[in-house]
Amino acid sequence: MSGTGIAPDTRTPEEVGASAMKKAIWRLGPFLGLLYLVAYMDRNNAGFAKLEMTAALQITEAAFGFAAGIFFIGYLLFEVPSNLLLERFGARKWIARIMVSWGLVAALTAFVQDGTQFAIARFVLGVAEAGFFPGVLLYLTLWFPRQYRTQVLAVFVLSNPIANAVAAPLSGWMLELHGLWGLDGWQLVFLLQGLPAVLLAFVVFFWLPDRPQDARWLDPTEQRWINDTLAAETAATEQKHGRLRLREVFSNGRLWTLIVLFFGVVFGAYGLGMWLPTIVKSMGDFSNVTTGWLVALPNLCAALVMLPWERAARRQGNIPLQIGITLTITALSLIAAVAAQGTPILALAALCVGMSALFSTTPLFWSLPPMVLTGTAAAAGLAFINSVGNLAGFAGPYAIGWISETTGSAIWGLLLIAGLTLLGATIAFVLSRRADFTVPAEVLLRADAKTGMRR
Repeated sequence: MSGTGIAPDTRTPEEVGASAMKKAIWRLGPFLGLLYLVAYMDRNNAGFAKLEMTAALQITEAAFGFAAGIFFIGYLLFEVPSNLLLERFGARKWIARIMVSWGLVAALTAFVQDGTQFAIARFVLGVAEAGFFPGVLLYLTLWFPRQYRTQVLAVFVLSNPIANAVAAPLSGWMLELHGLWGLDGWQLVFLLQGLPAVLLAFVVFFWLPDRPQDARWLDPTEQRWINDTLAAETAATEQKHGRLRLREVFSNGRLWTLIVLFFGVVFGAYGLGMWLPTIVKSMGDFSNVTTGWLVALPNLCAALVMLPWERAARRQGNIPLQIGITLTITALSLIAAVAAQGTPILALAALCVGMSALFSTTPLFWSLPPMVLTGTAAAAGLAFINSVGNLAGFAGPYAIGWISETTGSAIWGLLLIAGLTLLGATIAFVLSRRADFTVPAEVLLRADAKTGMRR
């Protein structure tokens, strides 16, 4: 016993780190994932609202695609400033502010009266949500050393397919509530799915710790271990790559390479997310509720296999190589879905494989930028990659809308998605030859063993 009556901490540094990381992964990962689930639902619920809204407001297919994608223009313009403000004010306050803003805008989209107002609402939604995703990525760099970061990223982005799997039948059911409170079904989709973000904002403000030293569930030794480990890792990264100044971020070749790679991933994710209800409904004479359950199936498959797929993919440590493989599988699966369009069961099975591979790419990709970015450059760089890459979120829905209007079928947009994911796969295979973006497999396996996450 010491003079203060508190027993000294006799754990080794390795034991302290394992305890700290296990606590942080399971306390922060699922909660941040819940927030992203709500964000993803509010981005993509327009895909289901479209089944009724376009006829009610007389919006063309191309006009809907434009409005759905213009969300990302607002995102692009305000994401970097938002992430720099998050670094200044702290994640707790800034993420809460973002959630209140996007929740209110998402809910009020229920009351747009024409295509122009819908486009404006989507643009403002992008402005309101700007900075959330890269803000969370930046937040994770303040808590997790590199070898642990990929684990919590996998838990976090698991929300993507879960959000789609939950929102699909939920949105289909909400469309059938036509007349509730005097509103159409498509209005209820926007209103009822927008309000949870506002409620969760208060949980964020009062519960989310900004940094390890603010977390009461970590003891002082664990807090020091995290801070010291991250400081040493930052110093090593800056010694290897140099410390990027803020103005140098936007001309850095490594970041632009990652942006082009990310473009292919996002084009597929949001193109499918926004148009999958229309694609599935075109396969047969399905009701809105049945369409919802069918759309949920590929997303549910992705949610079930995403963590084991991601773990298996990175056992070798060459992350870009595994990204190339998953994107190639995505492209081939989408091509198979087009070839099997006359057989809904086969087409749906191919979509299940394709979406599982595509969603499994996300945590792999986001483990790459922190390997070359630190400090304020990381705040700006993560937001810059996400915002410019997310221009594909505008291009994807708009391009598929144009293809749908021109050919009479949205399913041919799958071929365009397949082509761009193959481009991303090619870039990933080139990066796989660079030592900058690899983590030794034994380092990942040691991290898994310490936190109880098996590969």
